[in-house]
Amino acid sequence: MGFLTLLTIKKHHPTVICIMGDGETSVTREILYENIHQKYPARRNLEILEAEFGIPLTTLGILTYPSNTIKWIKLIISSLFRIIYLKPHKHFLIIEIPEINKKITEFWLNKLNPKFILITGKSEYEPKLPKENTYNNVKEVLKKVGVKETIKELPQPRIRIYRENNATVIDATSYYIPPPIKSVLELINLPKFGKIILFSNSKKDQKDTLTIFPNALINPQTAQIEPEDVVIKRGNKKYP
Repeated sequence: MGFLTLLTIKKHHPTVICIMGDGETSVTREILYENIHQKYPARRNLEILEAEFGIPLTTLGILTYPSNTIKWIKLIISSLFRIIYLKPHKHFLIIEIPEINKKITEFWLNKLNPKFILITGKSEYEPKLPKENTYNNVKEVLKKVGVKETIKELPQPRIRIYRENNATVIDATSYYIPPPIKSVLELINLPKFGKIILFSNSKKDQKDTLTIFPNALINPQTAQIEPEDVVIKRGNKKYP
């Protein structure tokens, strides 16, 4: 997938913008995308960040995740044919890169070769990145690409995914109607994960979670959180 990504970048020469850091990278990604795609063709990654194949699939323009080996083989073959036969397509590629695994982060930075890097919050990579194309403000990036900022903020995503205390947290709390628990559970498509820990008073949440993940922990009073664990938070946003 890294090789296909590299070939695609060389074929189409997209303007790649990478977003990194421990801040609101997903919201920043959406603000950049909404402003840029009003003027230029643009794509951004939507896949759960911990699923590392989300980055090459976005680069290749694939919107579905292959569910078995045969579909992966077909995807690779069809992607090679498109790279060979399709005409170059100039566009913007807005990629949010998680800083969860150093090897993976550096791998994709090298393959994508971004023209702009936007740091939100703090990033351990910032001192090593080239200063001439590293920015800390959305407005600066938009100015560089020649786009007037018309959308300055977006509402928080309904389901937030972030890292906390070395674990992956899926915040599916809500003000009124919660997102379906099955939609939340579908986000857990990591290549490898540890314990599933659910915090919810809903009997349906608990039942559906145990149906899909029989070993899930439900509302534990104490639990040893490991780096590969997934914590799901449900309930009222005002009083989580």
